[in-house]
Amino acid sequence: MPTQHVECIWDPEVARVLGRASLAYLAVETSRGPHVTPLLFAATPDRLWFGIGRGTLKARAVAKRPAVGVVVPGENASVAIRGEATLVDRLSAPPAELVRTPLALPAFASRNALEMAAFARDVARRGARPQPLALVSVRIGALDLLDGWPAAAVLGWMAPGGPVALPARWDPVSERARVPADALQRAGGPRAAAACVCIDESEGRGPLAKRGTLLRGHGRATLRGAVASIALEPERVTRWRGFQTQTAAVALADRQAGTSVASSV
Repeated sequence: MPTQHVECIWDPEVARVLGRASLAYLAVETSRGPHVTPLLFAATPDRLWFGIGRGTLKARAVAKRPAVGVVVPGENASVAIRGEATLVDRLSAPPAELVRTPLALPAFASRNALEMAAFARDVARRGARPQPLALVSVRIGALDLLDGWPAAAVLGWMAPGGPVALPARWDPVSERARVPADALQRAGGPRAAAACVCIDESEGRGPLAKRGTLLRGHGRATLRGAVASIALEPERVTRWRGFQTQTAAVALADRQAGTSVASSV
C-alpha cells in the first residue's frame, strides 16, 4: 500500500479519485487543535474549492490560520493534500484568487447540482435558515496519492506547519486510528499532538441524510512499519444529524469505565 507523492492535481490516478468523490474532508486549525468535517467540493486545474457557512467555526479558523489539510476519499485509494485556504468572498481576498472564481463557481455548481437540489428540498421541508455560503479556495502545496487507504474515517493531526488530514482506519473500542506512516512523517507530524477523528455516516443526498461524529482531543503516534497507530484521548465529541449539531465534553467516568464515545453513534 504505497504512498505516491504527486506533483499535479490532474495526474490520471489523482483525477480519477477526485472525479468519483462526492465530498472531501477539510481540516482547519482552531484554538483546540485540528477540526475536520466532510464538505462538498470542486476541483479546478490548480485549486480545490469548498462552500462553508460565513459564520461557522471553519470560516473563522480559515480567516485566522490559512494552512489546511484535505482528504478526498476513494474506494481503494485516497488523496491527501496540504495547502493554503482563502475566503474568496472577502474584498481583501488576493487578486490571484478572485480571478479564478468565474471558473470555480460553475464548476462547483455543476459538480454538486444534485446535492444542492436536495439541500433546497430539505430546507423547505424543515423551514431551516442556513447561513449564507462563503467560497473557499485551497491552493495545493503538497499532494499524496495513498493506495490501499479508503477513508472510512479521517484523522486530523497538528503539525508545525498546520493541520494534517489523513485517511484512517478507526477502532472505536481501542480508540485508535491507523494511518499511513510515511504520509504522516512527510508532513512533519510529531509523535504527540492535538488530534481528531471524523467518522462520516451519511446515507444519501441533502442535509437530512447527513450524520457523523467528530472526536477531538490529544493523540500519541506509534510507528509500526508502513502504518502509524494513533492512540486518541477524546476530550470533546461533536455529533451532527440533519440540521442539528451538538458538542459536549467527554465524561471522565465514561473513559474510566472504558465506554467508547463513538460506539453510540
